[in-house]
Amino acid sequence: MEAPEAAAQDAPQDGAFVSARIAMEQAVRVAEAALALLRAELRLARSSAFVLIGLGFALIFLGVGAWLATSAAIAAAIYQLTGNVFYGIGSVALANLIGVGVVLYAMRGCWRDLGMPRTRRMLSRIGHART
Repeated sequence: MEAPEAAAQDAPQDGAFVSARIAMEQAVRVAEAALALLRAELRLARSSAFVLIGLGFALIFLGVGAWLATSAAIAAAIYQLTGNVFYGIGSVALANLIGVGVVLYAMRGCWRDLGMPRTRRMLSRIGHART
């Protein structure tokens, strides 16, 4: 009589193991699909990043070309107005130097922020508080 009871107890356990195995296989399939999607997206992101770098360089070259052409046109216009080529070249050079100064002044705040002064100050206070 004990043998049929043991077989009856093993049957639900076998069914539970089969269900668990199937669930585990499905979980592995989902993980593999998610990993395949991640790999595909990473390849796409990498490709787009390289394209963006190339387009960024193109934008820089085109911007420099436009700036040089504009500067030459301004210098030529000032030369036409004054009759002196050095006034034209000098005024464009002076405007560019003023532009460099303004940009450096604006960058100064960014450079200061890159040093993270508030964080260093806070860490300094924590260090002094412990001693």
